[in-house]
Formats: sequence, structure tokens, C-alpha cells
Amino acid sequence: MRLTASFAAARVWQRLAALAVFITLVALTLVWSALGLGLVRVPGVRVAGRALPLSAAGTSTLRRIAQRWGQQSLMVHVGAREFQPVRAELGYSLRVEDAEQKLRELGRSPNPLVSLRELMVGWSAAGHELPWRPRALHAEALDSFLEHVRTEVERLPLAGSYAPDGSEIAGLAGEAFDIVSARRAIEAALVRGDSEVTLATVVTPPLSEHRRFADPLRATTVLMTSQETVYRPGTGRAQNIALAARALDGVIMQPGAALSFNALVGKRELAHGFAPALELVNGELAQGVGGGVCQVAGTLHAAAFFAGLTVDEYHAHSRLSRLAYLQPGLDAMVAWPEEARELTDTKDMRIRNPYPFPVRVEVSLLPAAGQQLLRVRLFGAAPAFRVAFSFDELQRTAAGELLRADPELPRGQRRVQQTGLDGLLIARRRTIYTPLGAISESVRVAYPPTPRITLVGTK
Repeated sequence: MRLTASFAAARVWQRLAALAVFITLVALTLVWSALGLGLVRVPGVRVAGRALPLSAAGTSTLRRIAQRWGQQSLMVHVGAREFQPVRAELGYSLRVEDAEQKLRELGRSPNPLVSLRELMVGWSAAGHELPWRPRALHAEALDSFLEHVRTEVERLPLAGSYAPDGSEIAGLAGEAFDIVSARRAIEAALVRGDSEVTLATVVTPPLSEHRRFADPLRATTVLMTSQETVYRPGTGRAQNIALAARALDGVIMQPGAALSFNALVGKRELAHGFAPALELVNGELAQGVGGGVCQVAGTLHAAAFFAGLTVDEYHAHSRLSRLAYLQPGLDAMVAWPEEARELTDTKDMRIRNPYPFPVRVEVSLLPAAGQQLLRVRLFGAAPAFRVAFSFDELQRTAAGELLRADPELPRGQRRVQQTGLDGLLIARRRTIYTPLGAISESVRVAYPPTPRITLVGTK
């Protein structure tokens, strides 16, 4: 009896096992069929390290991710300089076709065991990483970028020179850029998906000798910088701008020499041809002889600023205009008070040439779409160092209001004579990139608040 019972129990277990195997095979067949028909998606799919949700793991999602990848920038450090091109601008894009093919085949293998294994891997922590390889679509795009970098970076070493007092001015180091090795480094960074890459340059020491420039006009043929502002023609302000421009045009700054705006332009008075025009006096607009000359000073200051020249004296305007022709920190205010007995009593704009070659100032007035264009260009024997400019707002002061009695207005009436402007304190920063490193400087520039002036009638 015991034998019969044991045999019967074994038969039951065999049938249960067979049933379990049958159910498992049916379930696996159903899952395989669902995978093949696309009714079930393999989970745990990632691309470029990002997980794709089951509902969005499609071609459109992959193309959107590839588009965002192409729009991301690559920070390129070259010596002391920085460039930030977009990956697509370098001619690179992701191979979306490979990822799409893998996504279509995932879980749909003719071999059910392969499909089921891929499903199990998707459920595991490892998951599936789709192939996502960058490729170069336009090789000329990377070549164009590298050529631009070479133009910005490379410079020949220069010999030293002599200042007006006879002291020696050191020469300038040169810098070379290897395009071949740079191309390999950028291509490797793009393939790895890096966000930045550092490229080395070769710095060559300056020439040992010192030279003098017998013909500075022939030595100043390379454009170093150009700055432009606009103004209305046919006014007293335009006449004053033309006089100041004429006084500055053609001036040559020898190595180490300084330029004084007031010394060149002279006192602004009717006898010298200057006309009455609106100008800033203690933060208020008023008629004065020579209005508009500050625009010439500011445009020259901005040109010298971006050419890497030394600014020995600088004064900001007493009013930050909403219609400023230059950014805050670049405008300049010059004045020649009536009580000034010596040139040192004036508010001047003085710049100095730190380069070991002459710098020539060219000032021109050109028509521009109903306006007049004031252009200041600086020329030298070599390109200027690259300059980066920025400013941060440190403090803003409310304008306030000033009431003034006006006997011409009926009693009780009011009229706004001048709109108020908030005061501003900024930190002006300039970074000059040289082959030997970056030179940074920061200056605080203050624009006092301009009160709102309201006339109150007393008539």
C-alpha cells in the first residue's frame, strides 16, 4: 500500500511539473509574441546616460535628444583664451540611425530566448544602453573654427622699443597654435561627450633687440580695434563733434607715450569754433559751449579700452542716460572749467600706449541712415591683445524729486522739466589676454542719481 501511495504521489508531482512547464512555455510564447508585435516594450533603455520612459522610447524622442546634444556648447580653452562653439557649429551630430535600429530590434529577435534575455536585462539594474556615437557631418566646419582660433591666437614675437624719455619698453612674446593636434583633441572630446577641452599653445620669447620707428605712419597699418557711435547731424552738437574729431584724427602715440584729450582738443569756446549745445552740468541737461565733445572722448576711450591701451585718467558722466551711445563704464566725461588755470585742473581723459610700436588714431565721420556715424579706429604694427569686458551692478540709488518755483506757470500747476534717473554703482572689469597669461583689472564707476525736476507755478 505504501508503494502504491508513493507511486501515486510521484505521478501527481510529475503532472504538476508538466503543467507548470506548459504554463511557462505558454507565458513565454505570449510575452515573445507581445514583444514581436510591439505590445510590450523592453524597459531599462538608456541613451547618452539618460533613461527613456517606456511611452516615449521612440524615434521622435531620440531625435529631440540628438538635437539638444548638437545645441550644447563645447568650452575650448586655448592658452589664456576661451572659445565656446556649439557642437553643431563644429559639424558634429549624433548617429541617431544606430540608436533607432537598436531600439527597433530590442526584444524582437527571431530567437525567443534572445528576446526574453533582453527583457530580463531590461528589468535588471544594468539595463540597455543604446549606441550613441557622434559623427562629423561637415569636416569644413571644424576646420573653419580652428582657422578662426589660429587667427585670434597666433602672433609673431616683437622686438622692444624706447619710450619718449629714452627708457626701454620690453618686446612682446609670440604664440603659435598647432591646428593638427587641436583637431585631434576636439574630435576626441566630442566623441567622449566632454563639455570642455584644453588646447596648448607654444609661446615664443620676444626678440632681444630694440628698435626705433623713423616712419611711424608706415608702421601703423594693422587695425587693432574699431568703435562706433551715432549722433544727429546738422546741430551744434554735430559741429562740436566734428571739431574734436578733426583734432584727434591722425594723432600717433609713440611706444610708452600718453594722449591727453583736453590737450589735443583744447578749450571749448566760441572763439575756437565750438557751438552752444546741450551738455551735462552736475547731472542736469543745460546749454553750454562744446556739448557733444564727451561723445568723442567716450568713443576714443572705448576704442583704447578694447585695444588694451592703458587708461591713466577716466571720469564717468554725471548722468546715466537711458539713450546712452555706449555701455556703462565705457562712456567718458571731459570738462574744461572756466576757472581752470592749468591743464591739470580739468577733467581729462588720458590714455597711454603700452605696446612697443606706435599706435595711430583715425577718427572719421560717416553718414548712416539719416544719422551720422562717429568712428574711431586704432592702427598699429600688430594686432591688439584680445580684451573681454563686463560690468556688475553693485548698487542702485533712487532718483528722488526736486521742486522748483516757476513764476511763469500759473499758481498750482506743475510741469516736469527733467525726468529722474536712478544712480548706479558698477564694477567695470577688463581682462587682457596675452601670450604670457591674462591680465585682469577692476574699477568701480559711479553714476550719481539724477533727480526728477518738477516746476511748480507761482504766477
